[in-house]
Amino acid sequence: MSDGLLQQLVNGLSAGMGYALVAMGLTLIFGVLHVINFAHGELYLVGGLGTVLLVSHLGVPYMAAVPIAAILAATAGWLMSQIAVRPLLGRRDPSAVMLSTYAVSLLILQTVLWAWGTAPFRIAGVEGSLEIGALIISHQRLTLIGVGLAMLLFIEWLLRRTRYGREVRAVAQDAFAAHAIGIDVSRVRTMAFVLSAGMAGVAGALLVPITLFSPLMGQNVIIKAFVVVVLGGMGSVSGAVLLGIVLGLLEALLGSVMTSGFASALIYSLLIVALLFRPQGLLKTVR
Repeated sequence: MSDGLLQQLVNGLSAGMGYALVAMGLTLIFGVLHVINFAHGELYLVGGLGTVLLVSHLGVPYMAAVPIAAILAATAGWLMSQIAVRPLLGRRDPSAVMLSTYAVSLLILQTVLWAWGTAPFRIAGVEGSLEIGALIISHQRLTLIGVGLAMLLFIEWLLRRTRYGREVRAVAQDAFAAHAIGIDVSRVRTMAFVLSAGMAGVAGALLVPITLFSPLMGQNVIIKAFVVVVLGGMGSVSGAVLLGIVLGLLEALLGSVMTSGFASALIYSLLIVALLFRPQGLLKTVR
């Protein structure tokens, strides 16, 4: 039983690392632009789809396809920010941006469904596995954990130790004051959008060999990302990382003792509890 529990913990850690990348990008957008990007899951989908097309149709090696897929997702994020977000930021109604990103999510989803269909698809990631006694860890999961951790550390360094990071924190706290002292608010917001889209693309590229590709993969992950962001605290980067990993571990442990549907319902109920009793999140906003 202990071996099985340890196996579930390793699987949950790898899934949680992917959730953390998606949720970190989502909370970065909220912290800087103060809007919710409902199309963030579709940027994750773009990363997964790009990886599938590169590997299965163009013969690109998997590890070379991952950064290309991230660039594709980042490009899609830049286009979205310029067309569907930036023109609406100055409006008084904050729901305009949310509705716009929701429309973009539907557009991307329906386009992929029309072009691809509904059939799932599997690609091979990093081949092989590491065996430690009865514990078996695939090299793909090890790659996901390693690359995910490196990216999270890089983003933390970027936000805490660089000029751009200081500009991000300034814009997040007060965009008007940041503009008054000479910060290019529009550039900071655009770069934040591109950065968050790239993280979602990397998560999609790293998870698709494990979870299979499906046009609905973005819809599935965005719900979990919202749970992570709300529980961690809207705008809290550290909260998104911590709760993303915790959610992956919790999902794996619950899935070993109950059906996946009931486990998901139990996890989503945490969102209602958080909104009722601690709407600011378990970790208050940390910038």
